[in-house]
Amino acid sequence: MLSEAVAFWDMGALAIVLAGTSLATAARCGLRDLRGALREVLRLTSSDFDKSANRAALARCTPEIKRRGHLCAEATLPPDRSIAELVQAYLINGSFDDLQTTARVQRTSREITGAQAMRVFDYAGEQAPIFGLVGTLFALTQISPAADGETTEAMMGAVGTAVLSTLYGVLTAHLFCVPLAGAIERRGLREEAARAELIEWFEAELRGRHAKGRRAAAPIRLQDVA
Repeated sequence: MLSEAVAFWDMGALAIVLAGTSLATAARCGLRDLRGALREVLRLTSSDFDKSANRAALARCTPEIKRRGHLCAEATLPPDRSIAELVQAYLINGSFDDLQTTARVQRTSREITGAQAMRVFDYAGEQAPIFGLVGTLFALTQISPAADGETTEAMMGAVGTAVLSTLYGVLTAHLFCVPLAGAIERRGLREEAARAELIEWFEAELRGRHAKGRRAAAPIRLQDVA
């Protein structure tokens, strides 16, 4: 088993595929997008968006806002930075329009970041098989008659490197680059759905307070008119 695994290992071929793919992707997408894509990959290793913890934090701060008003409330902010910014936006001016505007800006920013990361890995997935072919062509150029009569052995080694270069390119694309792009997209969709649900709940709770206030004020206005 170990000998079979060693037969599929060629450091030179792998270096050509990985280095070429990385350089071509950086040249096409830019170092800024490449760094952003790597950050998104690191986020995949952490736990998903903690919906329960953020829901619990919103449930604690909502009664405080209802009781003391948005200016005087001493609310504990949720752990998610984006939702915490939304709560702060409401605490500053008590405007649902500003809350929704902030939510749209945040969502657009996250979508752009995710799309850039996905584009980087999609492009890398396109380039990896190409550099697998580059490694194949390079290996074939190393075939030359040997002075000591070992032409067959040298040829077989070069052909093996050529085949492995193509294999590495295909595997890098379809087992690494393309799956990472899909994983980034799926995580983004899950988090956006969870955030949207929490924001809707938070706004509904606060709007319920406002509606009660308006209903309570209506009889007073009727008495004043009478």
